[in-house]
Amino acid sequence: MSSISQGIAAIAVSMTLGIFSWGIAQAAPGHSGPHGGSGQMMLEQMREMHRSHKHGHDFKAMEEMTPKQGERMIKLMRELGLALPPMDSHRGHLIFMNKGCVVCHAVNGVGGDIGPSLNASDMPSPMNAFDFAARMWKGAAAMVLMQEEELGDVITLTGQDLADLIAFVHDRKMQKTVSIDQVPKRWRKKLAQ
Repeated sequence: MSSISQGIAAIAVSMTLGIFSWGIAQAAPGHSGPHGGSGQMMLEQMREMHRSHKHGHDFKAMEEMTPKQGERMIKLMRELGLALPPMDSHRGHLIFMNKGCVVCHAVNGVGGDIGPSLNASDMPSPMNAFDFAARMWKGAAAMVLMQEEELGDVITLTGQDLADLIAFVHDRKMQKTVSIDQVPKRWRKKLAQ
């Protein structure tokens, strides 16, 4: 079995167990594969989780991959629908402000109190993007009504938008920079009411 095939198999098993979403969310912008910095952290977290399993997983294949092989593997996994889209908390911050999420949800003390606050410090760690999406789905009916009432229309999100929002609500460092000045004027008026 080639290194790439072994790496794909190892990551597929990890994704099934919910670890891969954490690794991608923690990856720095422009991260090119399972190497260095956050990629190394992802490998360590996967190993730690799997230590308690009776069966073993070989992550050596992932460590031996070149950055180019890692990029190809991640690209293939995304094309096959096996991997989350890249998560960018900066883009998530812009979506949170511009789409109007801030009218109902507060971050760093900025925003409405209609819905729950979305402070990263209150989010489960490690982050599980699927759990977050499931919580949104559970509140979807109420959110739709509130969006129509407060924003005048329902917010539409792509899968990429949702991935970026999830990254933002789990990024403590990014959230510390949030201020009322970043809220678009049309939404700031709603917060003042």
